[in-house]
Amino acid sequence: MTTTTPDSVGVAVPETHRPSGRVRFAVAFLVGLLLATVAGAGALYAYDQQYIGRVLPGVRVGAVDLSGLEPAVAAERLREAYGSLSEGEIIVKSSRGSTSISFADIGRGPDVEAMLAEALAVGREGNPVERVIADARTAIRGVTLQPRVTYDPDALAGRIVAYADSLAREPVDGSVQAVKTRFVVHAGVAGRLADAAVPVEAAFADVGELDAPATLTYAMPERAVEPEVTTAEASAAKATAERIAAEVTLSAKTGKQKITQSRLRSWITFAPTADGGYAPTMDTTGLPDILKKLAKKINQAPINASFKTSGGRITGVTPSKTGYKMDVQATQKQILALIAARLEGGTGKSIEPTAKVTQPALTTAEAKAARPKMRKISQWTTPFPISDRNGFGANIWIPARLINGYVVAPRATFDFWDAVGPVTRAKGYKSGGAIINGRTEPQGALAGGICSCSTTLFNAALRAGYEMGARRNHYYYIDRYPIGLDATVFISASGSKQTVSFTNDTDYPLLIRGYGFRDGGTGYVRFEMYSVPTGRDVDIHLGRRQNVRVATDTIQYTSSLAPGVRKRIEYPVNGFQVTSTRVVRDRKGNVIHRDSYYSNYARITGITLVGR
Repeated sequence: MTTTTPDSVGVAVPETHRPSGRVRFAVAFLVGLLLATVAGAGALYAYDQQYIGRVLPGVRVGAVDLSGLEPAVAAERLREAYGSLSEGEIIVKSSRGSTSISFADIGRGPDVEAMLAEALAVGREGNPVERVIADARTAIRGVTLQPRVTYDPDALAGRIVAYADSLAREPVDGSVQAVKTRFVVHAGVAGRLADAAVPVEAAFADVGELDAPATLTYAMPERAVEPEVTTAEASAAKATAERIAAEVTLSAKTGKQKITQSRLRSWITFAPTADGGYAPTMDTTGLPDILKKLAKKINQAPINASFKTSGGRITGVTPSKTGYKMDVQATQKQILALIAARLEGGTGKSIEPTAKVTQPALTTAEAKAARPKMRKISQWTTPFPISDRNGFGANIWIPARLINGYVVAPRATFDFWDAVGPVTRAKGYKSGGAIINGRTEPQGALAGGICSCSTTLFNAALRAGYEMGARRNHYYYIDRYPIGLDATVFISASGSKQTVSFTNDTDYPLLIRGYGFRDGGTGYVRFEMYSVPTGRDVDIHLGRRQNVRVATDTIQYTSSLAPGVRKRIEYPVNGFQVTSTRVVRDRKGNVIHRDSYYSNYARITGITLVGR
């Protein structure tokens, strides 16, 4: 029940009760505890603030106490304590020696920054209360951190790889080289490859350890690298090359010709093959040209049987020879087959070349059958002045000598240039006279004067009654020749050619005998024709001059001669036309040939030079 009492002002107040003693004690205790806690927290906070930027007490890195040290001092102490981690080396050994990599070269040493950062981080995590508590715990209990080692792995790997690269050696392939007349083997050399991965991996595992020894030693694995072409393969290739380049003999019926070993060697090269081997290769693109050259030595035109004479009589027969012409393409295939067989181990050395054999127009048997019946059936002789205009006779006698003994088979055709062959100084021909642009050039052509030979042959064949072919008169008339029956021959620089030809249109062989001789300053050329007489009758009519153009003679004065000296350089020759004829009848009087030879001779004005 609540009571009120009046006071001085007459206001009533409520009645209050005082707490019990137990309650007062509890309140007092709590207040005291709170005050103590606040005081302790303040002290701890002050402690934490005292070591801001320094290592807390109780912090060690290994055996190094860093308590309360500032970063620079702590870092210096760590360097002093663990500086020996930078002292040492890594040794990598190989078959070629070894290399040393110092710890300093790869930056190995104490990781001061990391250790200092870790030491400074102790007790610095969480909210302020948590840090205060951690500071207290660190101070009471202490914290020991593990020392740390650092190094540059790229530098370490780079040094080991560089050493491995220095040990590496490229293999050298074996090879074969053609040296003059032989093949020389260059031996293959094995290469070397070092495996840097093994020592790099091992070093990475060891060099970062705190307790790693001052010297770390590793072996560099190495292996041999065989060349793509070994010495044995090169030697085998050489043996194959020796076999395929052996001399090849062409055993022809006309004799043996050879493709030399040196020639075949020059066609051989050596190279790796698609299947990984090494072998010789022969380039035979030059073979056709070689065979064409050899064919010229092997080939033989059929040679007619001929006759031996003595004192104007035929005394015997010279045997004929069959013709032989090598088939270049077929022979090439034979040689390529021989070489292919050699590649497979064959040792063939010769072939008989494929060739076509032809019989001569006059065989030995035919000549022997005709010989007893053969007689001289015609002849013709031409005189000429021996002078520089005919090479002093050489240009006339040489072709006569070449034609001497020539046999024209039945139905065969004789051609002057085919019988005489090329005109060269090597044969003895000299410069002589020629009619050039209507004027006589005393030294105008090689073999000048040869027309005396061709004209003589033409007249001998004409009088034997054969079928006549090519013939052409001279530019102007030369009076030592039968009128209208001269026969010039020439081969010009432009390639044009004039020849003398005739055909033996009988069933019997014809033997031509050619002679050259002299009597004082006069030379002579004679041709005789021998055959089986057929009873032919030959009637020759020399034509009369028509449309005669009388030549004149002139004098030309020149300073090239001494005063009063005279020199004849051109004789006057009348110009005219003439037609000479020939009629040939058989033994029954039947006309076999009726020929007309028209000649148009130019007028030549005489010229005498007189010195002035």
